[in-house]
Amino acid sequence: MGEFVDNPSKKVIRLDWCKGLISYIHTFLKYRFLYLGLPGIALYDIEAWSEYIDQIIAFQCRDYPRPSSISQSPKKVAEMEESLKALERKGLIKTFSLYDGYIEEVLLRGRDIAGNIFSQNDVVTIYNLDFCNNLTAALPVSDDKGTAQYVYKSHAIKKLLEIQRDITSSTRPKKFIMFLTVHASYREKEMEIFQKQPESKYLLDYFKRIQRLSREEKQIRLLKAYILDIIRRYFAHCNFSCHLLPAIYYEGAGGHTLVTFTIAGAIDTNNTIRTYHKQKPYEFLRTPFLTVKKQKLELYFSPSVEDLPIESLDPVAMIKDSEHFTRLW
Repeated sequence: MGEFVDNPSKKVIRLDWCKGLISYIHTFLKYRFLYLGLPGIALYDIEAWSEYIDQIIAFQCRDYPRPSSISQSPKKVAEMEESLKALERKGLIKTFSLYDGYIEEVLLRGRDIAGNIFSQNDVVTIYNLDFCNNLTAALPVSDDKGTAQYVYKSHAIKKLLEIQRDITSSTRPKKFIMFLTVHASYREKEMEIFQKQPESKYLLDYFKRIQRLSREEKQIRLLKAYILDIIRRYFAHCNFSCHLLPAIYYEGAGGHTLVTFTIAGAIDTNNTIRTYHKQKPYEFLRTPFLTVKKQKLELYFSPSVEDLPIESLDPVAMIKDSEHFTRLW
């Protein structure tokens, strides 16, 4: 989170990957969307996708990466508010809400550090969770008694899905796209525990397959498996079926390795107690990464992993051909 610096790779992903998918979903659903996410002060994503968005729920922390404090300067929050007001004055959006603080602390406390109660009254169609650090990093947050507690970005994802599930007043269907961007790094202890406690054979097989890769190759593939496991669990917990498109591996503006995950979600309408994902886990794990080279998206193969082939790099073709989309959208 914080004030993002745009970079050429991120721009390619935003325009050549995300925008095409959003445009197709807009044509399919026939209405403009509620966007929830971390747009950064420059609002690069919102500016790029503005023709498809009419409502915004945004979060902005004051002094990344320090824990939030009301004593910190509110300058960044004020700058984002002015940018969002400008969009509203131009008629580009109908309304917006802006929360002061890290998304995980706002969602899990139910209010921001300025005391504003978090509210979401309609179905989100675009989640843009563009996190600045790794998914396993803990954020210390003081409760009402001043006791420090630790919250995680993964818990924020779960909370967002629970809120989406429980909305009853909207006429919009509970169908959405979630863009999740995280550092390729993670807490080693967390990943050790993850590898030692796999609950499915597909994870055991995958861990063996990637065991002899170089550190960086193994790192991004462990993260891929970790994200898949979390997403499948949290989505099913909230009765959403999910489908993950190929992950995009690239270098961020600060020289950090980042990975963007694209997840389609839809409420499971089969009226069963348990939600079943149409996508098989190995289909995503064996799908090669994409990366950005010379201002273009291309495949990123590792011969030793034996990735499955991809016929098209078009996200629209990928989602349209999925069983998830044909059955639930």
